[in-house]
Amino acid sequence: EKEDLKSFDASLVAVDQATLFDIILAANFLSIKGLLDLACQKVADDIKDKSVEEVREIFKIENDFTKEEEEAVRKENAWAFNE
Repeated sequence: EKEDLKSFDASLVAVDQATLFDIILAANFLSIKGLLDLACQKVADDIKDKSVEEVREIFKIENDFTKEEEEAVRKENAWAFNE
């Protein structure tokens, strides 16, 4: 029974990125904590172990830092960049 629920949960969030984000917005608006947690965990799993550049690409985030600014941020937060 627990495996069936895990399988159902996995299939529920096995959707394209736009749909997954819509699920997150709807679950948040409707205060459906379990669904919100499930969908957010899927996003977290999708970006786990990705580089900064890969995460930017996934979320369509434009890098507006100059090379110098980006280097300064990376230096300040070196612990976060395991490259």
